Amino acid sequence: MAPQLYVFLLVLAFLRATAEPECQNLVKPLVLDRHSPIYGKWVLHVASWDKEELKDGLFSLKATMMEVSAHADNEHLTVYWVDRMRKDDSCLQGLINSTVSGQTVRGAYNNNGHTIYREGKFYETCADCLLSEDTICGPDGTSMGRFLFLFTRSGKLEPSHLETYKKQAKCLEFPEEFFFTSDDPCPDQRETVTSATENKPAATEAPAKSGHRDVVGSHQSSDLQDYYKPRNIKKSKRQFWVKKS
Repeated sequence: MAPQLYVFLLVLAFLRATAEPECQNLVKPLVLDRHSPIYGKWVLHVASWDKEELKDGLFSLKATMMEVSAHADNEHLTVYWVDRMRKDDSCLQGLINSTVSGQTVRGAYNNNGHTIYREGKFYETCADCLLSEDTICGPDGTSMGRFLFLFTRSGKLEPSHLETYKKQAKCLEFPEEFFFTSDDPCPDQRETVTSATENKPAATEAPAKSGHRDVVGSHQSSDLQDYYKPRNIKKSKRQFWVKKS
């Protein structure tokens, strides 16, 4: 073996040995139960991806807000989301109902007539932050790629926490490419609908409720779906909803 190659292998082995303990400390999956810190409203701050074909859909967003709600059975959760689109500043919203199995969340949505499956994991991160790794799968279970999302309650993030996120992304084998969003998401459209039905001025901003937890039963999910019907949007990775006329 050439001396240069031998030295290179020794250095590589040393780097791996020193990196593994750090990654074990940086990437710790959350236990998903009613006491998990994943519930409430979140604003996306930064995201990464591992497949180039996922980039266009991500870069079409200007800002994203979501609310994660638990079900009473502790085996399901609902994600309400609303996106502000970069092209025309329009707002699109929807629901994803998911099942919880151990440390994994699984859900499905419609993309141009095709069912797409999503598997998500949450990891320990900074206070008032939510770190989510989402794997997008086709009907046959084949992975179409992964996202790594970092949400915060306010949409803002301390520089030191961003550096930690970048290290976590590296540990999870994401490329060193990052997409940053605005901290000005669309209003919560559910609150706008409620205000209109009560003859009150529609909300212009979604209130930030730090630590808010909303337990949603199946009847409440059905009530919300009565307000909306599905519509597929080009290049969308999710099922969008519009208010019924």
